Amino acid sequence: MANPFQLIVERLTEIGVYDYLFPMIIFWAVFFALLKKTKIFGDSVVIYATLSLVLSFFIWAYAATLPAMAIGGPMSKFIVQVFIIILVVSFGLIGGSLAYPDFSETLKRAFGESNAFLWIFLVTVIIVLFATSGLGSVLRLGDTIFKGEGGGIFLLLLMLFLGLAFTVVSVIPPKR
Repeated sequence: MANPFQLIVERLTEIGVYDYLFPMIIFWAVFFALLKKTKIFGDSVVIYATLSLVLSFFIWAYAATLPAMAIGGPMSKFIVQVFIIILVVSFGLIGGSLAYPDFSETLKRAFGESNAFLWIFLVTVIIVLFATSGLGSVLRLGDTIFKGEGGGIFLLLLMLFLGLAFTVVSVIPPKR
């Protein structure tokens, strides 16, 4: 006999909840948070909610018209990978705080005032997670200007260059 939770998940997958509804809700929440944080239209929460809902509908209406659009699987892999990395880093920080009496000072001495290593690490982890989860295939790079065998490599190098440029700019002290 089949597991009832497995039947529920399979049914939700069949009707497109994981490929359309949940990603649309995530985009709505991100748009809402960005609009509310920037306060570009004043303090009206209703305007932010309406605008973010409409924007997320536009994005996923376009996604629904693409053939064989399946973002649920890659997105769930990405979220699981991020969760595992957060757990590993958390346990590493807990272990480090047990080993050193003043862990915050040890971290400050190890990394100094520069956060370049942190930015390089974060950009690298995001690129690796993006590629290994399958979200890179959702972009359909073969159908864009990145045609040919070197298109994906070109995009990867471009993202690495932009990440490193951002890191270098964030490390350079401001002129006085």
